[in-house]
Amino acid sequence: MKNKVLLAGSSNLPLARKIAKGLGVKLGKIELEEFPNGELRVRVLEKVKGETIFILQSANFPAERHILELGLIADAVKRCGAKKVVAIIPWFGYSAQDKVFRDGEPLSSKVVVRILESTEIDEFVTVDIHSPLVLKMFNKRVYDLSAASVFIDYFRDKLSGDWVVVALDKGADARAKEFSNALKLPLVKFDKSRDRKSGEVTFHRLSGSVRGRNVISFDDFVSTGGTRIKGSEFLKREGARKYYDCVTHLIVPKTTRKLEKSKIDKMYITDSILLDRKWKFSKLKIITMASLIGDFIKRY
Repeated sequence: MKNKVLLAGSSNLPLARKIAKGLGVKLGKIELEEFPNGELRVRVLEKVKGETIFILQSANFPAERHILELGLIADAVKRCGAKKVVAIIPWFGYSAQDKVFRDGEPLSSKVVVRILESTEIDEFVTVDIHSPLVLKMFNKRVYDLSAASVFIDYFRDKLSGDWVVVALDKGADARAKEFSNALKLPLVKFDKSRDRKSGEVTFHRLSGSVRGRNVISFDDFVSTGGTRIKGSEFLKREGARKYYDCVTHLIVPKTTRKLEKSKIDKMYITDSILLDRKWKFSKLKIITMASLIGDFIKRY
């Protein structure tokens, strides 16, 4: 990896180490400390002068801290003479707040984009960013990678002809179509509605039959889990045998308690967000996106 250095903030060091191992390099050294008053203190110990620097940092909880930490690392490496800084942000925090839903609210996604663009970061890499609207908010170059290939590679040759792909909502249509085409499986879509006041989701009907078949879905993120839990109940009532749910980002760890008790037979997520051991459960399978990001760095 000539003229390239991989660094990482504190949000997901295990993923960063897997990427570095796949690239055959050592993860660059950084000192991350706190002053007695809680302020962050960053020091880059790696030689970065004249190099292209990749900084891995997911903007998950605590999002604000991880965003600031990323900006501080970027500033440090530029002051040390780095040629270019590329921020790799697997989960782009605040990407679901892409609209002003009520009077008096900020456009939170745009605020975060502007904050990060005001730092020494030259380009950005995201993975399955929740809203295309957020991508349009960037003035600097941003690459949005798809984790579909991570799941497709995992399930290729594992699913027989009795499986069908389901899109849980319109937002998942494009991802589900890519999934079904790659795995050569039929695609079925949900007709659902959401109460604007309560947020409650109601599933009405399917565009095809799932009776006697196994079902798999692919979506970008899960927070409260309400949609997929109700979706799993609806699918089982419609006669589905097994339901496998694939999600790139699990952004609320404690949601696993509800997912564990749901009708979902198996939950597949990536390691875009570091999940503490206490939130893991028997139905959960974590697939690494290290090769997805590593391949991007190789091609860059």
